[in-house]
Amino acid sequence: MGIHLVRAADIVDYINSTAQYSQRVDDFATAVDFFGGVEFPIGEEWGIKIEYSHLFKSYTFLGRTGGTYEFFYSVNAPTLVVQKVIPGNGYFVKFGAGGGYHIGNASQKFSFSGMTTQYSASGIGIKIELVGQTAFDENFFGYIAGTLGWEFVGELKDDNGAALVMPATNNPVSLNYFHAGLRFGIMYYF
Repeated sequence: MGIHLVRAADIVDYINSTAQYSQRVDDFATAVDFFGGVEFPIGEEWGIKIEYSHLFKSYTFLGRTGGTYEFFYSVNAPTLVVQKVIPGNGYFVKFGAGGGYHIGNASQKFSFSGMTTQYSASGIGIKIELVGQTAFDENFFGYIAGTLGWEFVGELKDDNGAALVMPATNNPVSLNYFHAGLRFGIMYYF
């Protein structure tokens, strides 16, 4: 599981242009992700990791015209990472970088109408990471990682292809964002 500091500029601008002034949100927010993966050595000092993560965030706020909005977004992020491995006695340190094609979804529900509108977007994401793994026994390791990533997922559109737009400017809202996070987990080596 990971916790990330996320800056999704368009999402924040959209919420702040829709919300009552007292309900404005900050540029940076925390988001959670769940992840898993498989690693393959390609030499003593190099490895490849195939990872899947699911990051999500939700907001609830009062709209300028009254009523409550619920806004939720998530990103499914399969990623291929190349790692430089530094082995030690009972531990590994790994530096990695990679990317993948990611799929984002968002939904917005307005209390007055009860309607929920679904949006989606897709595009590339890239990340760098520093991973530490320490042995609990011969095959079982603890895992801690620091990550930085950039998502270029693109404009959010509904099923009919209509973009979610900023209320004042009619500019499309994208699901592009920057994130920095910490992850904790376990590894098992076969």
